Amino acid sequence: MTTSENPASAFFERPIPSAASSLGGPHRRLSASAAAAGAALALALVFAAGDAAAAQQPRALPFDQGWRLLGDAAAVEVHDGRRALRLGNGRAILQEADFGDGTIELEVQVSGLRSFVFVQLRLESPEEYEDFYLRPHKSTLPDALQYSPVFRDEGSWQLFHGPGGTAPAALPANEWVRLRIVLEGRRAALFVGDAQEPQLLVHRLARPPRRGGIGLRGFLPAGTAAPFAARFANVRISPSVGYDFPPAPIAETPRGLLTRWSVSPPLDEPEGAAVLALPESLAQGPWRTIEAEPNGVVLLGRHVERPEGSSSSTVLARVRLRAGADTVQRLDLGWSDAVTVFLNGAPFFHRDDSYSYDQPRRDGLIGLDQGTFFLPLRRGDNEVILALSDRFGGWGVMGRLEPAGGVEIVEP
Repeated sequence: MTTSENPASAFFERPIPSAASSLGGPHRRLSASAAAAGAALALALVFAAGDAAAAQQPRALPFDQGWRLLGDAAAVEVHDGRRALRLGNGRAILQEADFGDGTIELEVQVSGLRSFVFVQLRLESPEEYEDFYLRPHKSTLPDALQYSPVFRDEGSWQLFHGPGGTAPAALPANEWVRLRIVLEGRRAALFVGDAQEPQLLVHRLARPPRRGGIGLRGFLPAGTAAPFAARFANVRISPSVGYDFPPAPIAETPRGLLTRWSVSPPLDEPEGAAVLALPESLAQGPWRTIEAEPNGVVLLGRHVERPEGSSSSTVLARVRLRAGADTVQRLDLGWSDAVTVFLNGAPFFHRDDSYSYDQPRRDGLIGLDQGTFFLPLRRGDNEVILALSDRFGGWGVMGRLEPAGGVEIVEP
């Protein structure tokens, strides 16, 4: 190696200037001990720089070292010359990965039939993490890729769709496809194949950034002909971000967006039953104020724990309006899954928008376009209470009041 290729050699071989000369004083050479100390410091800096560079290099995570495999269809095999993890309905967790900011790279092979393929990051526990997943049967469609934070072991995909939630990507069947996910703080970028720009860019992750484990999961819904959900190979992580995130777009908050709701504890109601009357014991019970996300969605699953063993739960969410005179107030409302709207104690509207694969086909995605109501308010205080029930896919609510003179929100 030449001097020009070795910065340490260049440091040692170049003349050491006189400290006194730089101050305009008499010319004196540095002592031998001072020169040796400088050389030692330089060498230490070179080694430190080398260690830092090595720490940024990708670290392989072979499946025979520390991974915990869950599910009967989870197995490590050799396929196409790769040592791969094959998952049907199964999961693999490496809690010791200690992954926070950085990059995870892996290869994935899918069948192209109806199935779901998950990469789970920053696992604080098997029930709390960030989730990124593929819908191979929707290759190139707008929701081929999905971001969905998980709270209390429940995904929230119905609350995250469109930019920052879903995106298209080609997911060819029976080919090894490279995935790269970059996390930095509350931002994420998902790259598929050799893409130079991310297909899915998340400007604000729902969960606060915390270091944690890594999980891989496959899910085969009933009735699918897929022989497996996915094969995974060559998983590597690095603390290097390696992507220059663009500034988040400045989104205007819609006028009248409701940003705070009072929320009750879960109701003791039969699962799946529509709530058509307010229970007296909880209508006056211990409510708490919950802040909405910046886009107006309240992530109820983050804040409310379902009763143990319950697959469908209901809470009440309340907002109080004060009208200067009898008037009609427009309310745009989004919910997941089902809602009953009560105005001043009386049922006003009910609808179930929960997910249905067919008969009828329904995704149950939340949005302010789900319902528009014209509330007949009386002079004085009025109480709007929503009974919100959820089975799976994301438990949430959002609302917007059309600005109107003479109506104000009473703080919870």
